[in-house]
Amino acid sequence: MPSTDLIRLPLALTPAEFWPALARDVHVWLHEQSRPARDAVLLLPFVELVQPARQAFAASPGWQPRIETVQTLCASAGPQPPAGPGECGLDPALDRLLAADLLRRQAGLDGWQRRDPWAFDAAVSALVDATHALLRGVAAVAPAARPAWWQQAREALPASHGASAMAGLLAQAALEWAAMSPPPASDRLLALRPSAWLVLSAGNAAALADPWHSLLLAQSAAQGIASLHLCADAAGDLLFDAAAAPDLAAPEVWLCADAEQEAVAAASAVLQALTDAKSPGQPPVALIAEDRLLVRRTRALLERAGVAVADESGWSLDTTRAGARIMALLRAAHPAAGDDARLDWLKGDLGPADARWLQRLERRWRRAGDSAGPARNAEPSELDLLADQQWAVHKARLQALVGRGPRSLSGWQAALCECLASSPQAKTWASDAAGREVWQALRLDTVSAGLGVEAQDEGAASGISLSLDGFSRWVDAALVDGFFRPRAAQAQVVITPMARAMLRPFSRVVLPGADERHLGPPAPGPTLLGDGLLRQLGLPDAAQRGQRLARCFVQLLRQPGTLLIRRHAEGDEPLAPSPWIARLGLARRRRGLAPLVERAAPLVRRSVTTTRVHPPTPSAAGALPAQLSASALQVLRACPYRFYARSVLGLAQPEELETDPGKRDYGSWLHAALHQFHEQRLRDGDTTCDDSAAARLMAAAQDAAAEQGLDTAALLPFQAGLRAFARRYLAWLSTHEAQGWRYAAGELAIEQRPDGLPTLQGLRLAGRIDRIDRQPEAGAATSVLLLDYKTGAAGGLQQQLKRPLEDTQLAFYAAQLLVGDVPGLSLADGATLQAAYLALDERQAIVELPHAEVAASAQALLDGLADEWPRMAAGEPLRALGEGQVCDFCEMRGLCRRDHWSSGLSP
Repeated sequence: MPSTDLIRLPLALTPAEFWPALARDVHVWLHEQSRPARDAVLLLPFVELVQPARQAFAASPGWQPRIETVQTLCASAGPQPPAGPGECGLDPALDRLLAADLLRRQAGLDGWQRRDPWAFDAAVSALVDATHALLRGVAAVAPAARPAWWQQAREALPASHGASAMAGLLAQAALEWAAMSPPPASDRLLALRPSAWLVLSAGNAAALADPWHSLLLAQSAAQGIASLHLCADAAGDLLFDAAAAPDLAAPEVWLCADAEQEAVAAASAVLQALTDAKSPGQPPVALIAEDRLLVRRTRALLERAGVAVADESGWSLDTTRAGARIMALLRAAHPAAGDDARLDWLKGDLGPADARWLQRLERRWRRAGDSAGPARNAEPSELDLLADQQWAVHKARLQALVGRGPRSLSGWQAALCECLASSPQAKTWASDAAGREVWQALRLDTVSAGLGVEAQDEGAASGISLSLDGFSRWVDAALVDGFFRPRAAQAQVVITPMARAMLRPFSRVVLPGADERHLGPPAPGPTLLGDGLLRQLGLPDAAQRGQRLARCFVQLLRQPGTLLIRRHAEGDEPLAPSPWIARLGLARRRRGLAPLVERAAPLVRRSVTTTRVHPPTPSAAGALPAQLSASALQVLRACPYRFYARSVLGLAQPEELETDPGKRDYGSWLHAALHQFHEQRLRDGDTTCDDSAAARLMAAAQDAAAEQGLDTAALLPFQAGLRAFARRYLAWLSTHEAQGWRYAAGELAIEQRPDGLPTLQGLRLAGRIDRIDRQPEAGAATSVLLLDYKTGAAGGLQQQLKRPLEDTQLAFYAAQLLVGDVPGLSLADGATLQAAYLALDERQAIVELPHAEVAASAQALLDGLADEWPRMAAGEPLRALGEGQVCDFCEMRGLCRRDHWSSGLSP
């Protein structure tokens, strides 16, 4: 019976030398075994090694063997039979769907998802991870020995009790689910009869072929098939001693201050390697992606320099434009979707030709908060009508997904295809590489042909019904699990994980992130299977996973000019070098070689002449608004530049479409309710403040909510306290009216021209006064009281009124009454003017906060405005002040560049 032969390929061979040596050794061995090379099969660890292997065999005399990986060889054997109903098929997205259904059907767990969805999702992920680990492990067991292996696994499972009861239950479920799954696809390869099996191993935990390769070699020996194990790893456990061989070049180690400097150093090293490349056919530079965030920054720097980059590590499909469009569509189709979700979907789904009507629709929704019906304008424009018509068309498209209730997975996939088929961007899916990956990840290619819906065999997911929420979660999981790896024909730089960089010809290898946090710690294993259980079952535990990574790192040292870059701190936390660097340094010291020396990254520094940034001082000459409101005047007093941006340039942040009614609608609702209540009392001549008045106030609040189209359910928290508010308000009103005050007008829109001030001619003071009360006095004199309702805390208003001249709102309303007569509210004939804020939200009682000497404050406001407005009209700069709390929340802070001013506040 033939045995497996072993050939070790020295670690000192560079990748350029490795493949010709491997081809030579294979030909010699096949000749000695009298095996035809054309019928032999060479299995490589991963697909990126196929090209250099084929090139090496093509350059050598004689036939070359068939060069494959396990995955490509399985694919060439034909499609794997689909998994049966409920069977795990090593498809993460579909298996999560099956695992969730499995847990919901367990006794006592049927309501878990509803009670604690986050814990349920975590349990589903842990269950799938453990099942996949078990299936990968059993694939390396001979088919005849698998029943005994499953029995051994059942006996090795620890007893589940106490705090670990749920983990034990999940582990047992994973084991039984894996045991009922179909045979692995690799079993079909055991039946092949090549002239010889040739297996290359590199980066394995025990310097042997991986477990499945070991099974293949054992089976081939039993069947009389010659086999050769080509081992690229060092022998024994002294891994770093082999890496410290005198004929192996030592890597460079650069030290940086922080992450940004590390990214710049990595980009500089890559650019220098590209500059040093003489011939156009030079291999690309490898950028090892151990610290993904750091490499992302490095890639941005390289692309800015015009370097062609191929990212083999890829990025999740949910971050692609196509994936975002799918998720936006599903969010918009949800029955509870708001205007923001619908706009997000429309903006991603429509093209430039739809921009005008979509902008009009968005403005109208933000202004009115109404996405259900047509424009509320008395005379809608043609653009309004077009916006309503187009929205109706696209809203109807969503009906394919809204549906009538739960559906099967294939039913949802068909509905999704139908909705995408009617998209204006439907044709872009075929031309978008990421879109095609998204299409395949969601299995839409099996449902549609050219976007025509066909039936699909549900396979493992048959019998599972999903709601729209469930289908959306499945889509999201499928997109998170899928990766898009763009292809670059002539890449100058290849970003790749360390395990995929082994034995590949690169002109230089640059590995940033060579610190203790990013280089060395193994990837986490299945949380439900402890290390002791993994060892009993022959699965890689944490130590073996770490050993495998260490061997992958050592394989990188074959590359001439390997560069390791690390930073000495992460924020305020110091970072030590990777333990592998320390072990390599100790091994070199034991051999009497020069130690590894960290040196500061040789960054090119240049002097740059800085340009001082000063506060902006724009002029509004000839562009001042013709109308001034209280809020605009308050902005002017707080910061002239903010007034310039808002009132002259017309800039403003878009209003939120979906905010809590307490933030957007509560104030307007309460204002409308009080206005309606007092208007009714004025018409009826009612002066009561009893329980019947409280009932009328509550009825007015309900009517106001209906008139404003507010969401009744969303207002429930405020309506729950409405009765208590009514009692507090009527208690205050009773005391207020006992002092002689009577309601005169409310929600009074006033627009006055201060004609008595020549410098303000042409300016209109516009505002809406919440409420005006009158108090007849002896003779013809009358006191007038301006009241402004406030739904915030009274404390801030009290602090504000301690400096009456700093309060703008009440003084502005008073100024409107001072500069002109308001019908029925004349201040002539000695009438006095008072003003107060009315804090409505205080729990104990309504608080009235008077503004002392409001008439004097109003006159001072008018005098100041009469002095400043002409100077602004003449070109006085509207400076950015950059002072006070207003800067902390100013939406114009980025426009005035407050955070970039050079020094001080003077230009």
